[in-house]
Amino acid sequence: MKKFTLFLLMLCLTSGLLSIDVNAQSNYPSYTYDYWRTPLPGVNPYRVKQVILGTSIDISLPDDPEGANTTLKYVEDLFVTDSHYYLVDFQSKKIVIMNKNFQVEQIIRDIYEYDDTDTLIQTYQLVRPRGIYVTEEYIYIADENDLTNGYIYVIEHDGTFVARYGRPDNPTYNATVFKPNKIVVDSAGRMYIVVVGAFDGIVELQRDGSFSRFVGVQPVQVDPLDLLWRSLLSREQLSRVRLFLPVEYNAMSIDDEGFIYATSSGTSTAPIQRINPKGIDVLRKNGYVDPIGDVVRMPNQVRSGLTSITVNDYGMYSVLDRSNKKIFTYNDEGYLTYVTGFEGEYEGNFIFPTAIKYDQENLIVADSTDTRTILTVFEPTEFGALINEASKLTYQGESIDASDVWETILEMNSNYSLAYIGIGHAYYRERNYEMAMEAYQLGQDRDNYSKAYKEYRKIQFEANFPLVGTVVGLLLAGLLVYPIIKDITKKE
Repeated sequence: MKKFTLFLLMLCLTSGLLSIDVNAQSNYPSYTYDYWRTPLPGVNPYRVKQVILGTSIDISLPDDPEGANTTLKYVEDLFVTDSHYYLVDFQSKKIVIMNKNFQVEQIIRDIYEYDDTDTLIQTYQLVRPRGIYVTEEYIYIADENDLTNGYIYVIEHDGTFVARYGRPDNPTYNATVFKPNKIVVDSAGRMYIVVVGAFDGIVELQRDGSFSRFVGVQPVQVDPLDLLWRSLLSREQLSRVRLFLPVEYNAMSIDDEGFIYATSSGTSTAPIQRINPKGIDVLRKNGYVDPIGDVVRMPNQVRSGLTSITVNDYGMYSVLDRSNKKIFTYNDEGYLTYVTGFEGEYEGNFIFPTAIKYDQENLIVADSTDTRTILTVFEPTEFGALINEASKLTYQGESIDASDVWETILEMNSNYSLAYIGIGHAYYRERNYEMAMEAYQLGQDRDNYSKAYKEYRKIQFEANFPLVGTVVGLLLAGLLVYPIIKDITKKE
């Protein structure tokens, strides 16, 4: 049946009978790239489920100073749990905690430290909160403070003070300032912090706040022409030229296995990294294009500026391109599964997107400017849900079960090359290497085609070996017997 289905898909693809099934016009068109880096229009993977205006969320406190913001103003970062949303309102200097109905349940502005006798020791007030991470035990807040001596606050869920960590007191930490911007925490309680101005990588702190190391150091990007120009300068002139410095990270997410997904903008050749516990980038890049955002710039478009990232529990990760107002989603192998998002004021469009997080299968995006903030909840369309389901099954090693889903996807969009690759994986698992080769060829996957061809050739050789062996044996026997027969004939 699968062979017949694949034949029909091949026939329809070559004859142009299948097309993209678009049910309705969208404010945020989708596309992917093929093997030749050509953008191919696609079916929308997400649709708007809910839009929440910042002006509808009351964040006022009874003792707020005069002129303080009374509604949600500027969401710098957000975190999602099974039951709550945690928002960092940078302008209002507050942490806003809401339930899944977007009703405010708790607001954190001040953090109170008490001694063992419940005597108040110190009151800390958030000054420039930038990042947040939440575990079952604690809430972690990254606060830039005065832009020189920032802090990481650790508090319990009821707001009780636990700890405050400042600039690492360690000779290997050579940054002059400590401006924590984003934070993630692993299952052992180790904190990983993006620090503005720390070019040695992501700062790792132990559970007790002691400095451990830098992880994931970005390589220095050097322009050969710049090097040539510098070689002609005097020492005094060189002293006034900016140094070659590594690109800084700007956002992070962490998966269940402790791998850190980090983004960096600017000129980085690896704007997305998956950093293992050893501090090495192990991001898979098996797709047609590297995970860097757009590889072909559309009219009036600039280089992708990736500023936020989120990862789900089956290896798919979505990154926010603030420069071009888009969301790029990749699977665990590095294939671009879909792109969505567009600049504008319409529902589902973005002006200045600041943060993105998975909420199970949904995506929640914060879009904030100095004058307004909007939270948009996107839910998968039928097409997007199918891609997610097939990707999840493949991630779990169930590529044969996933093949039926991939075939349904191809009925909706025959240009979706990743589906052919998924079907090829199923045939490969079934040891049907000939059909796997056909599927991989349709999916333009040369690497997997070569693997399937190698196995196919091996099987063909093993199948024909008895016949070949018999023929070769007879030939060898003939060569051995012929001289003997010839001698006998001569003697006679």
